[in-house]
Amino acid sequence: MAIGTAHSRRNPGLALAAFLALGACSGCSQVDTPAATPETPIALEAPPATAPAPVAAYQLPPGAPPLPPDLLATGSQEARDDLYCSAMIYNANPDVSDALAPVDEALLRKAQMMGFVIGESGINRLMAEKAAHATHARAIAEAYAARVESDLKANAPRISLDDCMARAHAVPIQQ
Repeated sequence: MAIGTAHSRRNPGLALAAFLALGACSGCSQVDTPAATPETPIALEAPPATAPAPVAAYQLPPGAPPLPPDLLATGSQEARDDLYCSAMIYNANPDVSDALAPVDEALLRKAQMMGFVIGESGINRLMAEKAAHATHARAIAEAYAARVESDLKANAPRISLDDCMARAHAVPIQQ
């Protein structure tokens, strides 16, 4: 089994990010940089002092509706709570680069799956309410991940991790 394949199974987000990066750069062209020699050193250009903070740019497919103006205020409170809980669970159970014992790996994957289940529930609610389009799911999920991270840094999560896990376990799973 190839190393890249094994790693992508452990970290599916990395595989998605790599795929999206390839798609985003498919129209890019490379510019050859001259080799540095003692006579002609390569000058490094410093970024402008007033460079704005990087902003996530979302390439929506043609025909998709535009993103809602406030991704965190989109949809019902139930949907927003599901998405907040999903981000809370993922934040508490990040992928690790080191190998884990089989039981610890299984517990981590189970917790991450619960984050996926409750997140899917939230996105499905938004779509059923016609508050968001399926193509908005990534942007909305990333907005909630940023909110949870800032709430945790401020030591003021809106919903506790225990309540989020209980909420995730209560979501009916269709088979």
